[in-house]
Amino acid sequence: MTLAPSDESARVDGIRLFLTVASQRSSLLGGIKVALIVGTVVNLINQGEHLLGLHWSQVSLPKLLVTFCVPFCVSVYNATATRLRFDPGVRAAFSATLTCQKCHREHQVEKGALVPDCGHCASLGERTRWSPKEAASTNSSNS
Repeated sequence: MTLAPSDESARVDGIRLFLTVASQRSSLLGGIKVALIVGTVVNLINQGEHLLGLHWSQVSLPKLLVTFCVPFCVSVYNATATRLRFDPGVRAAFSATLTCQKCHREHQVEKGALVPDCGHCASLGERTRWSPKEAASTNSSNS
């Protein structure tokens, strides 16, 4: 399956937006905190006798590192996906241009403002589902 140039461009823009939001300080710090807590507990469960007994030669370093990396990645992904959701009635995590997934109309929303329903779709009784088209300023929102 070959993507049309506009589809490919939209996909690249979506990936770029995802990576921009994922690299925000708050996402990364949250991921580190989760990784330290969950990674430590899981490592103690899996290799506790070697770690607590200080038998370093028997500790599997790849397992030790992966056990910290997985919760970090899951946490950062979840934080990013949550910030990229623009559900009606919820405050926007950052300023963005939103596109209605149903009718493709656009709406500008500012950081901290309540995300509205799509006027067109709401008048037809349809549920609004927004997709961020572009972020106005994701670098300024580190919360």
